[in-house]
Amino acid sequence: MKQVERRLPLSTVTLVFGALSIPLAFARHLCSLAVILGVYALIFGWWGQRRAAGHLLRYTAVSVKHSRIGARLAMVGTVCAVIMWVLWASNWLLT
Repeated sequence: MKQVERRLPLSTVTLVFGALSIPLAFARHLCSLAVILGVYALIFGWWGQRRAAGHLLRYTAVSVKHSRIGARLAMVGTVCAVIMWVLWASNWLLT
């Protein structure tokens, strides 16, 4: 029986959330939204990588790549958002 390749669940969502977390991190009042999107993308990316590792060759390479890239973007976006949140909260950027 031939195994059909499928797309990894939530791989596109991970990519979009991860990519959106970076520009939103630098918007003044959207740092908290960037943190939330980044954390969701990290969770979805971690879950997707675990599913892909558990079922080798079951998911398409493109969807696994999207999930991996989205998780990396989410890490960068979350770190940037937390740094900007601290800088805005301490009024260090305003002086």
